[in-house]
Amino acid sequence: MLDQDARLLIGAVGDGRYRIEKLLGEGSVGAVYRAVDEESGQVVALKQWHAGMLNDEVRGRFRREAKALVTLDHPNIVKVIGHGFVGGVPYVVLEDLEGQTLEALLRGGQPLRPPLAFELMRQALSAIAYAHKHQVVHRDLKPENIFVARGQGGQPHVKILDYGLAKFMSVESSSGTSQPLTAAGMMIGTPLYMPPEQAAGSSVDLQVDVYSMGCVLFEMLSGRPPFLAESNVELFNAHLRAPIPRLADALPGMRVAPELQAIIDCAMAKKQTERYPNAGAMLEALDRLPQPALTPTNKLVSLRAPAPSTGADGANPEARPLPLPMVVGGVLALAAVLIAMLRAC
Repeated sequence: MLDQDARLLIGAVGDGRYRIEKLLGEGSVGAVYRAVDEESGQVVALKQWHAGMLNDEVRGRFRREAKALVTLDHPNIVKVIGHGFVGGVPYVVLEDLEGQTLEALLRGGQPLRPPLAFELMRQALSAIAYAHKHQVVHRDLKPENIFVARGQGGQPHVKILDYGLAKFMSVESSSGTSQPLTAAGMMIGTPLYMPPEQAAGSSVDLQVDVYSMGCVLFEMLSGRPPFLAESNVELFNAHLRAPIPRLADALPGMRVAPELQAIIDCAMAKKQTERYPNAGAMLEALDRLPQPALTPTNKLVSLRAPAPSTGADGANPEARPLPLPMVVGGVLALAAVLIAMLRAC
């Protein structure tokens, strides 16, 4: 694996074992390929950093991702098969997945059907709760890192991707003090789904993932992230200070169960101490949610012109009963029309 254009690696054999067949995706710091393990014949996904992006932090990030994925064995977390370095360039081999990311499902701003949204959220929270029990926080949960594969019977099956930003809460130095994985003030994560403390560069804990999943839940049900802005600075300010958005405001014509808004409010609380303590607690709240949590208001559209404003006494000045002669005259006119139609037949 050499430092060159990602497509030029197609056909190469990485680490003397993984034959690269197709470029699946490429970002600013790395690329993901479909490859074949020539020892087992298994189709895999191979993730590699661009050599030009390498430094001690990047190498450490890859070691953390491999460590996190090896440690976390859950059906809703992408499975790691192998990892290593070739010529100083790190790679991780993952199970090959067929499907699409939640980001792709939400493309176009259309919300998911509530039953699908709740099912995907339950699976995702189940995986994150498992990681939280092992004192691992993801720190970059977003639709792009939630993959929706096809499970048994064609049912959607969630896989959480990219634990490369994971922080092991239980890691301690030889002196017994916790060692931060990032420098003070360094910001890691995605602004659209970033909790206030992460935007401020403060230390993070399990509630970081809870906040991000509250943002994701809001987007799954509404079709848009909870906060939108023209710059990252404005986004950070919104997460820090703006009121938590109302799902009902984003879904006109739908009735939102108070319990559903309460889940979003608790997950996205500005103060960490006011959020669910971990993803498991958020999952429990979701499981208690009465169904249906979203229902149409079923307001009938009136075929009449809007009623005029009421008078000072509260009565509509144009909604008075018609005089009796006008009513009788109207009935007689209608009867005459009907008789004429019958004769014509």
